[in-house]
Amino acid sequence: MNGRAAWALAFGALCVIWGSTWLAIKIGLEGAPPFLGASLRFVVSAPTLLAVALVLGRRLPRTRSEWSLAVFVGIVLFTADYALIYWGEDNGVESGLSAILFATMPLQTAIAAHVLLPRERLTVAKVAGIALGFAGILLIFRGQLASVGVGKLAPMLAIVLSAACAAVSTVAMKRWGHDADPFTFNGVAMGVGAAGLAGVSLAAGEAWSVPSWPEGILAILYLAFAGSVVAFVVYLRLLRSTEATYMSFIALIIPIVAVLLGVSLGDEPLDPLILGGAALTLVGIYVSTRKSLPKGPPGDVPRPEPAEDPPVAR
Repeated sequence: MNGRAAWALAFGALCVIWGSTWLAIKIGLEGAPPFLGASLRFVVSAPTLLAVALVLGRRLPRTRSEWSLAVFVGIVLFTADYALIYWGEDNGVESGLSAILFATMPLQTAIAAHVLLPRERLTVAKVAGIALGFAGILLIFRGQLASVGVGKLAPMLAIVLSAACAAVSTVAMKRWGHDADPFTFNGVAMGVGAAGLAGVSLAAGEAWSVPSWPEGILAILYLAFAGSVVAFVVYLRLLRSTEATYMSFIALIIPIVAVLLGVSLGDEPLDPLILGGAALTLVGIYVSTRKSLPKGPPGDVPRPEPAEDPPVAR
C-alpha cells in the first residue's frame, strides 16, 4: 500500500469512528448529564493514553512550551469545544443544524492557517472546495433550517464558536506540535479537558450520576477508547503529514457518515438529496485537495518551518 492510500485509509477510519459516536453519545448521555458525560470519556481516555505511553517508553512533555500547548489544547479543544457543543444542543439546536454550524470549521481553519502557517495560504481552489462542501451539508440538512430562530441565536453562536475552538486548536497543533508524542500529548490534554468539563458540570449545577446499565457503560467506553484514544492519536499523526485545513474537512464528512449510519439502522429514510449533498461535499473536498494530498505514509513529513514558542499558559 502506497503512502497516499495509507493516509486515505487512516482518514477514512477516523471519519467512520467519529461519524458513529453520535449514537454512543445519545446512549451514554441517557444516564449522565451532558457536561459530566463529556468529562467521563476523558476521565477514561486520559489515563489510558498515559499508561500506553508508559508501556511504550514515551516521554512526557519536557519544556514549558510543550506543556503550554498541551494545556492550551486541553482548555480550548477538550473543554471549551465540547462544552459549547453540548450546551448549544441542550438548548434547542437540533443535530442537523448543529452539523451545519460546525461545518464552518474548515473556513475558520483556513483563515487561522493563513495567518499562522506560512506554508498554508488561502487559494481559490481551497475556498471553492470549502464552499461546495458547505453547500452539500446545507443540502443534506436543509429540513432543519426551518428551526432557525432569534430565540436560538445564543446556542447557535455557541456551536459556531465551538467550531472556532476546534479550528484554532488544529492550527496550533500543526504549528507547534510537530514533536509532540500522540500518546502523552493527548493524554495530558484530555486530562485537562476531563477536569475542565467536570468544573463546567459543577458550575452548571448538574446532578452527578453515571450510567449504570450495560449499554450506557459500553457507550462511554466506546467514546473513550475509539472516539478519543484511537481517534485523536490518529488525528495528530495525520495532521503532521497534511495541511490543517485539509484535516478540518473531517467536519464535513462526519455528519454524512452519521446520516448514512442512521439510514442503515433504519432510523431515517434514504432521501436522494442526501446522496446528492454527500456527493457535492466530496466534490468540494476533491477540488480543495486534489493537488496537495500527502504522498508519504501518515506522519512522514519534512520538518516544518521554524516557529516561535506558543504563548505560555498561566
